[in-house]
Amino acid sequence: MHFLPDVYVPCDVCHGRRFNSETLEIAYKGKNISQVLDMTVEEALSFFENIPKIKRQLQTLFDVGLGYIRLGQAATTFVGRRSTAYQTFHRTK
Repeated sequence: MHFLPDVYVPCDVCHGRRFNSETLEIAYKGKNISQVLDMTVEEALSFFENIPKIKRQLQTLFDVGLGYIRLGQAATTFVGRRSTAYQTFHRTK
């Protein structure tokens, strides 16, 4: 059987940012949660360099070759080698 790919329609209110306006007003180091989730693992490594617990998790993702994925990327979009690397990350946590 053949299946059609998932279709995502951005919300008319948040425009695909997944958070309400009150939440998006809160910022850390000049970025709101939507902007943080849009960062790659590599970008987030430097952004969170002063928070050891977060940096350690990001460094592991980077070390297994996942520096290019976005923090908010759905795990269901991982295929092949990326999926294997992500599973390796979760086993090493």
